Amino acid sequence: MLLKIVTFGLYSAWAKVRKRRYFFGNTLLDNSPFDYLADPLALFKGWLIGAGLFILYMLGTKASPSLSFIFVLLFFIVTPWLIVRSRMFNHRNTEHRGVRFSFRPNYREAYLVFAVLPVLMPVTLGLLLPYMVYRQKNFFVVNSSYGQTPCTFAATAEDFYKIFIKGLGIFILILIVFFVGVSFLSMLFLGGASLFSLSAQPVNPASLQKSVGLAVGLLVLLILPLYLTFAVYLETALANLTWNSTGIGASRFNCTLSVPAIIWIRLSSAFVILVSLGLMIPWAAIRMVHYRFGQLEFRATDDLESFLAASQEEVGSAGEEIGDIFGIDVAL
Repeated sequence: MLLKIVTFGLYSAWAKVRKRRYFFGNTLLDNSPFDYLADPLALFKGWLIGAGLFILYMLGTKASPSLSFIFVLLFFIVTPWLIVRSRMFNHRNTEHRGVRFSFRPNYREAYLVFAVLPVLMPVTLGLLLPYMVYRQKNFFVVNSSYGQTPCTFAATAEDFYKIFIKGLGIFILILIVFFVGVSFLSMLFLGGASLFSLSAQPVNPASLQKSVGLAVGLLVLLILPLYLTFAVYLETALANLTWNSTGIGASRFNCTLSVPAIIWIRLSSAFVILVSLGLMIPWAAIRMVHYRFGQLEFRATDDLESFLAASQEEVGSAGEEIGDIFGIDVAL
């Protein structure tokens, strides 16, 4: 991070490769590490393209709102292409036991799941969200291969709707508990008057101010765990479903991430990062990765040496770096 700052971001490509090689090299499957083979110079060229486009966007935004709109529209149009190219580049440069991964450039499906479905989201009032997430996860998995062995995806759209419906139920339950708690505590401070029934009976200004202060304090204290519980449940449930539905040939994955464990890791890590003034961020990152991969198992039906390497063409890094600069999330 220091090198990125003093070089005004020019070191970003080398920093990314160093970080990925460190994490990949310490991730073991059957006692064999993964490897990240990307050339930092190739990433740097892509970074220059992405940085140039970002500067044009910023200048266009200041010069004319219409230019800004046109640029955003163009970026939206090319986003599916960027996602595919980024995926191809990263797979092409990831290997295990000398066998590389690959990603099939299915641009037609990419535009459906990353452009058409998001546009239809408002029309369906969000009801399309679980189906869209399902299609995106399916897209990433079924177009991936390990050597010459393609990946498979067994989950259905119904499985994703069940997770989102349960998540909505959890969110509603937390809201109910939150408002009941605020009402109960406000009654204690107002001598029997509920915060939500103040309009029905006279309350002195001092008590009203105390009640409102209590409500605001509770909101601040409870909104974080409320959001964290809901968000971590969705993240964990979707990760477990995605990995447990993913196979490479006849071999399967088994993922057993726990919501309470991830909440504890995040909250305790946030506290340590805070008291260390950010110096423990690397420790927190490794702690989370260590837990995630500790809960992930690959149940191979065949010997890992049986996966054959496939010949692959070189893939440019522009999609990877442009997507990274503009914040496109292409993680599984």
